[in-house]
Amino acid sequence: MQGQLKCIWQGRYAGCNVDVRKVKPEDIEQIKLILDRNFDEIISKHHSKAAVDKFKSNNSLESLLSQLNWKIIYAAEEKGKIIGTGAFANFGSVDMPKYSVSNLYVLPEWHYKGVGRILFNKLLEEAKARNADRLYVPSSKNAVGFYEKMGFSVDCGQKREKDDEIIWMTQRVFS
Repeated sequence: MQGQLKCIWQGRYAGCNVDVRKVKPEDIEQIKLILDRNFDEIISKHHSKAAVDKFKSNNSLESLLSQLNWKIIYAAEEKGKIIGTGAFANFGSVDMPKYSVSNLYVLPEWHYKGVGRILFNKLLEEAKARNADRLYVPSSKNAVGFYEKMGFSVDCGQKREKDDEIIWMTQRVFS
């Protein structure tokens, strides 16, 4: 269900009109810019240089283009400009899915304006459409608070690499 969603967030900014649609290959450069700005301006303040470099290498233009083949990637637009992105992915298998939020980022100047919540709600719709029992997110340190507001809890049972600096979080999905 694509279309225009009104910001319903009652925070510092209300009343914006944000369109959410699936990403097309020609959007990937703008998506990469959003990710890179977040890596450089936000995440670098909370993670080691090695972790930031790993995040960037996992999200090259080529990698993002190939992710279109196995993730459902959305763009949030305001007046035709892409201001945020988020993806729904299965990090498990067909038989044992691990449905996850992936690469949910908003331009830094759009933080705290409800755009992340709008994108998250779209990804939650994807999970509900698949009758997912749980939804996971590999969160950066700085995004834990956001995901807690979205209903996630830190999941200490998830296996992670020692130097990954990712915090796995999970939530129950109710249809």
